[in-house]
Amino acid sequence: MNTVYTVAFSGPLFLMVHSPKRNGWEMPGGKIEEDENIKDAAVREYMEESGHRVRIISMTQMNGCHVCAAFLGEKVKDGEFTTKMFRELPADLSFERSEYYGVLDWARHAVYGHD
Repeated sequence: MNTVYTVAFSGPLFLMVHSPKRNGWEMPGGKIEEDENIKDAAVREYMEESGHRVRIISMTQMNGCHVCAAFLGEKVKDGEFTTKMFRELPADLSFERSEYYGVLDWARHAVYGHD
């Protein structure tokens, strides 16, 4: 398991990035580099793809990936991808919808302590 992605919230909304390669919306994330821990990789990938800082609150493993729940921080630069805030998962996802089952509920609970 060498991938990590982050679900970061601002109020009820969470940020996703649009991948032109996969032609869909996804959570910012990517490969954990050899010298990185999970949290550092999540923060780096989030910044690279979205241009935003994040404050990681919790981590778990789901669907063969490390998943982080976070508060969305300020935008400090242009990221690699187009970003958009969502309340629920959009129709046009990069990956199978089933890969997201449980992820949003877990992340919301981790960040806000309730559903």
